[in-house]
Amino acid sequence: MPVDSPIPPVLRLGTRGSLLARMQSQAVADELMSRHPGLRVELVLVKTTGDQVTDQPLHNIGGKGLFTKELELALLAGSVDFAVHSMKDVPVTMPLVEQGNLVIAAVPMREDPRDLFLSRVGRGLDDLPREAKIATGSLRRGCQILARRADLRVEPVRGNVDTRIGKLAAKEFDALVLATAGVKRCGLFDGSYMTSMATDQLLPAAGQGALALQCRADDARTLAWLRVMNVADDFDCVAAERAVVLALHGDCHSPIAALGRVSDQEFTLEAAVGASGGKPPVIRAKAAMPRAEFMSAVRVVVEELFAKGAAELLKA
Repeated sequence: MPVDSPIPPVLRLGTRGSLLARMQSQAVADELMSRHPGLRVELVLVKTTGDQVTDQPLHNIGGKGLFTKELELALLAGSVDFAVHSMKDVPVTMPLVEQGNLVIAAVPMREDPRDLFLSRVGRGLDDLPREAKIATGSLRRGCQILARRADLRVEPVRGNVDTRIGKLAAKEFDALVLATAGVKRCGLFDGSYMTSMATDQLLPAAGQGALALQCRADDARTLAWLRVMNVADDFDCVAAERAVVLALHGDCHSPIAALGRVSDQEFTLEAAVGASGGKPPVIRAKAAMPRAEFMSAVRVVVEELFAKGAAELLKA
């Protein structure tokens, strides 16, 4: 490079080391570089507690914030410029790191938010034989599954996407439920035994399928680079979903589902709540509003859930 050539700008992207994290972080890096010719984005691997402790359910060891804690600390320390998180891993309540100088700068285009049913036995919950074993690490999924099929045996499972799929292949259980988005981003989707589930059967977690591009609030340069990635409809849908969890005072023990959608300038919000610990019953609520009034749907949905006994369920 000639002496007088400008040094190209570089952004350091903090990411977990799992297959999914690296795949989705690289996709973000590639798109940023295509939108900003001359920009270089370098991936920096950060080990998180959530990746290192795999023998216990997340809700017993601190919740999904264990997947973001070390990345957020690296941001605050200045060792990375931004981080890419799966939005559903970003805590709504009780974050493990002080959030005062952290901000979600962008939510890129969302992948399919639905849950994915994986099984060689059938194409959905209703196809499974009585007392079949179905694996999930999610209390939210567990309570909704049992509300539909009380006879099924819900088994806990941890590990990366590829690890869990390997356990299914080894016949450790009859079926497995994962996020459709994660499996697709890893390039592991196989329609011969994987089926995305209708949301009236299994409503997804707040933010599922969406990514969060997080940086320091006082880093104007990085904020400017990242904001071109933001998709306003997806950002607002995720904001409403997370607002439901916040209004219900949800934590890592709370089986809460929420999904927002925008269509023809109408915003629709659905939510579901199960009993603390991941047991039935499950109560649901839904509201539709003009697109510009999307946050009003949160109030309507939350009021309906409380009227149906959400507070009592979440304390049970």
